[in-house]
Amino acid sequence: MTFSVKAKCKDGEILHRRKTPEAALRKAREMSQTGCYDIHITTPEGRDYHSSEFADLPRTPVARHRSQPSRGGHRSR
Repeated sequence: MTFSVKAKCKDGEILHRRKTPEAALRKAREMSQTGCYDIHITTPEGRDYHSSEFADLPRTPVARHRSQPSRGGHRSR
């Protein structure tokens, strides 16, 4: 599974591939800071996100460790 990051830059269109949505977002941000525009991230399922939709891009779920307390904040004894 890879995420494609595509943008237009001064030398033409550039395509990068990243393994996670977080890495794709970092690359998109880096490309924007170097003057690239019309930036899109495409998910492994084929859903295309324009830079204005990056907040909607699904993120990698964070695994909870067993040693973390439950949502109530206190452990039963």
